[in-house]
Amino acid sequence: MQEAHFENRIYYFKLISKSKDEVVINAYNTVYTFRKNGDTWMNHSNRMNMVQGLINAVIAEVFKEG
Repeated sequence: MQEAHFENRIYYFKLISKSKDEVVINAYNTVYTFRKNGDTWMNHSNRMNMVQGLINAVIAEVFKEG
């Protein structure tokens, strides 16, 4: 389980897969797919919306060094 920090809260998620242009996670029993569009990661193919700030926090955690 990984965690993303956003607006003084901690959000937990499980990484399902990642590539340089796509990240798939499971957060609170919902699968989210994020695709890179230029310099921005966007929510793709999910009815549930995730705010951009939380997407950015998830992406930072997934690709952090170390």
